[in-house]
Amino acid sequence: MSAKKEKNVKNKNSQTKKKNNSKKVTSKNTSKITNSEKKTQNKTPKNEVEKVEKKETTNIKEKKKTKEAVKEIKIDINSKKDEPKRKSKKKIVLIILSSICSLLCISTILFIILFGLKPSVTLEAGVKKIDVSDFYKRGKVVYKTSFITDIKKIDLTKVGSYDIKLKVFNQTKTIKLKLVDTTKPKVKFKDYYANIDYEFNPEDFIESIEDISETKVTSLTKPNITKYGDYKVKIQVKDKYNNITETTKTLRIAMSKQEVIKELGSPLTKEDILFNVKETGEFLNQEEIDNINKQGVGEYEIIIKNNDLEFKTKIKVQDTKAPELELQNVTIYNDQTSVSKDKFIKSCKDASEFTTTLKTKITYKKLGNQEITIEAVDKYGNKIEKKATLSIIEDKKPPVFRGLSYMSVNKYSKINYTYGVSAYDAKDGNVQFSVDSSKVNTNATGTYYAYYTAVDKSGNKVTSKRQIYVRYDASDRNAKLNSAFAKTGSNYESIRQWIMKNIRYTHEDGGSDKIWFGLTNWRGNCMVHAEIYKALLQKAGYEVQIIYTTNRSHYWCLVKINGKWRHSDATPTNLHNMISAATDAERLAHLQGRDWDHSKWPEAN
Repeated sequence: MSAKKEKNVKNKNSQTKKKNNSKKVTSKNTSKITNSEKKTQNKTPKNEVEKVEKKETTNIKEKKKTKEAVKEIKIDINSKKDEPKRKSKKKIVLIILSSICSLLCISTILFIILFGLKPSVTLEAGVKKIDVSDFYKRGKVVYKTSFITDIKKIDLTKVGSYDIKLKVFNQTKTIKLKLVDTTKPKVKFKDYYANIDYEFNPEDFIESIEDISETKVTSLTKPNITKYGDYKVKIQVKDKYNNITETTKTLRIAMSKQEVIKELGSPLTKEDILFNVKETGEFLNQEEIDNINKQGVGEYEIIIKNNDLEFKTKIKVQDTKAPELELQNVTIYNDQTSVSKDKFIKSCKDASEFTTTLKTKITYKKLGNQEITIEAVDKYGNKIEKKATLSIIEDKKPPVFRGLSYMSVNKYSKINYTYGVSAYDAKDGNVQFSVDSSKVNTNATGTYYAYYTAVDKSGNKVTSKRQIYVRYDASDRNAKLNSAFAKTGSNYESIRQWIMKNIRYTHEDGGSDKIWFGLTNWRGNCMVHAEIYKALLQKAGYEVQIIYTTNRSHYWCLVKINGKWRHSDATPTNLHNMISAATDAERLAHLQGRDWDHSKWPEAN
């Protein structure tokens, strides 16, 4: 059955009960009517009955009102009785509220005492950082708090006192920060091996010290060293704030060192092991050392015995050095698809086995430079990386000819143009070439050029020329002289004038054939002029000799003119061009103090 149906049923039942109750009330009232009245009622007409019912209803209503009034009176009387009780209740409430406030105040005070900010903060100097939580009693930030003071500017390693300002909500709080040093120095002590002439130093027993302040190492006991053996030494380390760490270590006065560390590739020697080789070298067998040097990386032990004492030395051979790697830059062409890493390695050395690796992924066909990384790792994991440059280029350079030197050949000879000649290309190596010698005429003396052409696989072309000189012979030389003589005339002076006009003066000596040089190149020094002058004078029928100063600084001709020897100079300079047919005295006047050997040449007087 639903809730609504249950409600409807209950309402119906309650209504039925009310009706029944009203009926019961009516029956009670009617029960007081006498029998005579009943008879009378029965006899009364219908309207009389209605009147009686109305009366009864009115009486019932009045009774209800009377009951309600009585209730009100009772309630009023009860309320007057409850007034004292209400006042006492208010007092109780006030007492409870004041107690709650007191408890809240007490709890707040307790909360601040237990969880609030500290009045001051003490931290150990050397703390890595300072946090806001360090300033709260329980180490937990209760309120929204931040630093006003720049904590980064405080040197946390220095002992001292600092005022730290904090912002708590909108209030500024200043708390004293104290940095103190109460920590003992952290010391790593060690035993020490030394020779018998050892001068005691407490620092020798310290491997490392960690402390934020300055420390001092002292010995609380100093041994009296008289012989080989062990001595106990008490070492103390104290910092600036009197924090102390101390221990007892062993000083061993020994022939050999406690430990020797050698790098692989560096041979072990007696000097490495013994404190004094001269005094104790005989106690150490060289074969033991040689055996260790053969073994390589590892840990070994050498024992030296002296009477009842035994000295052990730990030998540690290690490889901690990376290979020695030297790289070089490499250039390849954009049509290449691979390059070996070995191309980049100029040299790589190590005391142990090693491998090399190309760490870079190369992008081929991409023009330009790429950085290449090569790694070398030895057997024991020591590694090194070096960088080189890979240049990828396009082949635009033509081949280069080698062996195209100046060539001198005899007339009518057959020339081998390819002998000693090659065309080399940076990409393709040696390439074939062709020779164009069509302009070389070996039948006639002179200078000619042969043209060499080479083309590489990329189509780059080069053409170079080679100078070829066809040497003259006697007929060529005579032809030149005859040609010149035809222009000079047969008089010594006309010949001299023609030479000075046509062959200019230079410092070139003309080589082995001065006449050919002068008549071919039309230049030369005084020797060239003198030789040509002599040859042309002889063609003209003159008796002639070449004469020169004792220091060979000038050459000219001595010519027999009309039966007398005369000095004649064909050099076209202001100092000599006036000497046409001079005597010895006239010649000497123009030589500026220079002279010739008069015993070699005839007199010109």
